[in-house]
Amino acid sequence: MHLFFYARGINHQIELWKSLVQSQFWQWKRLNLETGKEEIHLVQGALRPSILGAYEYVFPEDCLPEVLSIFGITKNESYGFKKIGLKARHFGLRKLFGAKKIPKKYLEEAKKINPEVFISNSHRGLGHCIIPGVAIHVIGIKKDRIGEHVSGYYQELL
Repeated sequence: MHLFFYARGINHQIELWKSLVQSQFWQWKRLNLETGKEEIHLVQGALRPSILGAYEYVFPEDCLPEVLSIFGITKNESYGFKKIGLKARHFGLRKLFGAKKIPKKYLEEAKKINPEVFISNSHRGLGHCIIPGVAIHVIGIKKDRIGEHVSGYYQELL
């Protein structure tokens, strides 16, 4: 799954935000064609620069609600954009990126997920990636193909 967005804010806060986003790991399910069993691996979310100064975050599709939760994304709109004509601009950007709006069911599910995780019997935990002063302007999402990989797995082709 690919999430396209713009991030804006003070440069050192953006750099901190990018570090936090790149340190997130996600469960990736794939089917081992040799054994017929489903396997789960941890994969690191990939933050990539995209066209026109946007970013692209790549992660397993099953993790979409959690990704939205830790990014603080609760709607398909950008923070602070209320002007006329922006819906048309968002539509044009989604077309350019080959993306679609995030379905409302995932946005509603993300609202119910606590973005912070406390690890029992430990002083450790996992925090969210919501940094004061960093705004996320959502463009949309794009699904990956799913198929057989050269290594003998049927998986989402991240």
